[in-house]
Amino acid sequence: MKIKDIFSMALGNLMRRKLRTFLTVIGVIVGAAAIIVMISLGIAMNKSLDDTISEMGDLTIIELNTYAYTIDDNGNYQDKRNLLNDELVEKIKKLDGVVAVSPFVSVYENKIVANRTYELQGQEIYGIDAEAFEQFGYELEYGDFPKKGETFLFFGTDTYYRFRNPDKPVYDYFKEFYNTDGTPKPPKVDIKKAKIYISGFSWNDERKYEFKKYNVQKVGILKQKENDWMTQYSIFADIETVNKILSENAKANNNRDFKPGEYNTVKIKAADINSAEKIQNTLKEMGITTYGLSDMRESMQKQQGTLQMILGGIGAMSLIVAAIGIANTMVMSIYERTKEIGVMKVLGCKLSNIKSMFLIESSVIGFIGGIFGVALSYVASFLMNKFMNASSLGSAGNFGIVTESAVSIIPWWLVLLSVVFSTVVGLISGYLPSCRATRISALEAIKSE
Repeated sequence: MKIKDIFSMALGNLMRRKLRTFLTVIGVIVGAAAIIVMISLGIAMNKSLDDTISEMGDLTIIELNTYAYTIDDNGNYQDKRNLLNDELVEKIKKLDGVVAVSPFVSVYENKIVANRTYELQGQEIYGIDAEAFEQFGYELEYGDFPKKGETFLFFGTDTYYRFRNPDKPVYDYFKEFYNTDGTPKPPKVDIKKAKIYISGFSWNDERKYEFKKYNVQKVGILKQKENDWMTQYSIFADIETVNKILSENAKANNNRDFKPGEYNTVKIKAADINSAEKIQNTLKEMGITTYGLSDMRESMQKQQGTLQMILGGIGAMSLIVAAIGIANTMVMSIYERTKEIGVMKVLGCKLSNIKSMFLIESSVIGFIGGIFGVALSYVASFLMNKFMNASSLGSAGNFGIVTESAVSIIPWWLVLLSVVFSTVVGLISGYLPSCRATRISALEAIKSE
């Protein structure tokens, strides 16, 4: 028999018992839709989780701190000290997947002077490697990114207008810098045109100390990022200048704890999340305790894994029930067509052709059920996204975070996988009945009523 003849007979047999075929297909539709929806809930929960953590910061940034802690097998905290220095920074730069790495140092005791008249004192300045600044995701509202060796000052959106004349007393800080509606007043200094230098500043007025003045070559204004207070209230400078100011301040205050070349914080920018995890594992092997938002993501995903397994199990059970229905339909079909099978054998039809006919019938049931199951799952997904929210399913809400992400997400690969899986389930369900059909005796089959 030709393959097209086998297909034609298979489809004709399915149409012979339309109601029974329809009810069997309904079972597959429900099973396929159930498993798609359940998996889509898990995908949506992971997406919601990633979105929530992304709002807290960059998942590809790893932070190293001098004073860190680990948790032992009993859940107890253990203090650990990391040695963060220039030697470690150079080693990290050579690791695969590292886009940028820079120590982060800060200084409060500083003085920024514009046009030799206006000053900005006591504002925390963060020192960062010039070449790493852009790689860490910072953007500029005004100005150009620095090159290696250039001195720069990049002001947060809430800092550049706070220059004031130190000779004039401040009676009301708010009124000096803000309007009555809370908006900032026009800055007293146009930093785009001003000549600016930065120097150390000692709060000890009893001892005179000459601090070196460092002229700023590049000035800029940071573009404020949502949920990032540093782009609003901080100032960034090149790490070389900040280290020099810290050294001078330590000398002026007789601070013997300060050690040039050692840092409290080092940040690493990885190429992607997978690279970040590999870098963290490498650093842990080196004895360095790390922290990154990917750690939080991993622990949350483990907790969600159990829930996703339950959801997937529910969908799988529905499809198993549908598979039993297909097998039952095929067995019933064999009993009803025993004489037909006997005639086919007498006429010389191959056993493989008989088996193929029943396998095609069961596969078609699975395929059609998979197609309509996809359609039903899209309808269910639309309704859930319209009338529910992610926290109602306990995804991100389990961790005290409320998001408005989609409850159900159905990617294209899930649609394709579902149709293929439903077809395969139908094929497997029809295998034993098809084998049974080939074992029927031709003579007994012809004699049967």
